[in-house]
Amino acid sequence: MNRWFTTLYARMSLVLIVLFASIGIAYLALVYWSSNRYYQEMTQNLNRSLGMYIVNRAPLISDGVVNHTAMQELAALVMVVNPIVEVYLTDTSGNILDHAFSESDLALRQIDVEPIKAWLSDQRPLPIVGTDPRTGRADKVFSAWPVEDAGQQVGYLYVVLGGKLYQSLRDSLTESYVLRLSLGGLVAIVFFALLTAVLIFAAMTRPLRRLARDMQNFQETDLNVAQAGVSTGDEIAYLQDTFHRMREKIHDQLQRLEQTDRLRRELVSNVSHDLRTPLASMQGYLETLSISGDKLNDTERSRYLTIAYTHCRRLTKLVQELFELSKLDTGRTELSCETFFLAELLQDVLQKFELKASQRNISVNTDLAQRAYAVTADIGLMERVFENLIDNALCYTPDGGSITVSLAAGDNGVAVDVADTGVGVAKEKLPRIFERYYQAKGPRFAQGEGTGLGLAIVKRILDLHHCQISVTSEEGAGTCFSFELPQAKVG
Repeated sequence: MNRWFTTLYARMSLVLIVLFASIGIAYLALVYWSSNRYYQEMTQNLNRSLGMYIVNRAPLISDGVVNHTAMQELAALVMVVNPIVEVYLTDTSGNILDHAFSESDLALRQIDVEPIKAWLSDQRPLPIVGTDPRTGRADKVFSAWPVEDAGQQVGYLYVVLGGKLYQSLRDSLTESYVLRLSLGGLVAIVFFALLTAVLIFAAMTRPLRRLARDMQNFQETDLNVAQAGVSTGDEIAYLQDTFHRMREKIHDQLQRLEQTDRLRRELVSNVSHDLRTPLASMQGYLETLSISGDKLNDTERSRYLTIAYTHCRRLTKLVQELFELSKLDTGRTELSCETFFLAELLQDVLQKFELKASQRNISVNTDLAQRAYAVTADIGLMERVFENLIDNALCYTPDGGSITVSLAAGDNGVAVDVADTGVGVAKEKLPRIFERYYQAKGPRFAQGEGTGLGLAIVKRILDLHHCQISVTSEEGAGTCFSFELPQAKVG
């Protein structure tokens, strides 16, 4: 239960209840105050000349003596016409000289004359309230007029508009059925408004509660929580959709991290194996030369040295390619692009493999379509791409086979194809052919120097150039690697 009070829905509902209650109380107070002020102002305006009328009917003070009979008659007449008024005769200091009530009915024998002076001067806005002698309260509207004797002001006629009888009637009406019904109706309206607002808040905060539950599940359980359907619309729905996308992205990133960690372990295992094999061979042959060197003839000694040198070269190549691939993977390789002729670069690369190809009677053909094909790329990295692709083709092409490198104008640039007549790659192995340290099983013909990193390096380099490489192969018929470089304009 305590947890419910900490929810956004509960807090918003409590704030709304307090706000509505405060508004209701303030509204009732304002209505009461304004209606009372309105009544007082209207009553005082309507009875502005009442005091003057009474004073002009008969002299109330003559030769310093209060005309009690005239006062009683006038007070009775006025109070019969309007029962809620009360008539008093005072001197100039506010002392009550005469009235129409018994002495025990009066709570005060003197009233404040300052409101009377303000009333007569007409310098203050209405309503102006004064003292009620019967109740002692100073919140009654009145009418007044000066009383003169022989041309001199000797007092005031003070008429309370809404005296004790009015107050009694007013107090009794506060308990009337109609007033209770009105108050009950107002309470019902406020309650209905609160209930409606709470239901609206419940509907508005439902997506937030659902998002909170999803986030709690995300925190307490694994990342494979099924994603709830989210309808696009308001900001809350957008926030929930963004959270689900973020969760899927984190899930994908963790999967990639797990896959990367698995590949790293496989790489360490494979590299350890490939490093151990040449190192063990080198160690064995060098130990043989060191221990039994004087017992070996020149031919055996030369063969042992050649084998050790071959393993050393393979080890050097593996370390270099691992370092190169690591740089490509970590983004430390920056492109140094320039415009050059792709046909010229290809001719230079092919010259490096002429001897190796001729030793195995493999023909290397070029189809340049009599064009130089200007491109913009990193010339050093593109040289590495051609070297790796041609070297890979030599590795899997048997003696007497052929390799063809062709350049042609493509849809968006220069299309490059490197094809061989080698053993090919099985269809199920093609998706993994560019993976680091993956080597398709099959015969190799290039003295066993492959490391399984060449095609991975090619893929990373072309990715840096925003180029896609594709491969088609058929077992026993050969393999073809294809990619396209953006063509440069040469003036």
